[in-house]
Amino acid sequence: MELSYLLLTGSLSGLLSILGHSVFWSAVELVRPPTHHTYANLPVLEVVLHMLCGVGLGLLFWLSWGLAALVDVSWWQRGLSFGGLCIVVLVLPLTINTAASSQLPRGYIVTTASRWVTTCLVAGLACAWSWARRM
Repeated sequence: MELSYLLLTGSLSGLLSILGHSVFWSAVELVRPPTHHTYANLPVLEVVLHMLCGVGLGLLFWLSWGLAALVDVSWWQRGLSFGGLCIVVLVLPLTINTAASSQLPRGYIVTTASRWVTTCLVAGLACAWSWARRM
């Protein structure tokens, strides 16, 4: 499997996940007006971070040989397994640390964590699908 193909797949999946969150929260804010925090507007830095995270997850997927130890599973099970591992290792500790060390509103922390969870799952599924299509 070509590394560059997985890196491109990872970066596009990171962008796709953050785009999906923006569309979702824009629809939510159309139904009900935002309170004091708006979750639809994202700074460019956060979009770039999600794209770079997707690149990193594509690299990790390539380094793990597409979780080659998991045999006789379909591509989506492999992708969800990889995404779940990334959530447990990356998102969960950072979310707990942010919640414990800052006085940010709970809604902001939950929304930020859900963005990163979505990025991990979409990148895992996209990399597993491209790995299965290329092999």
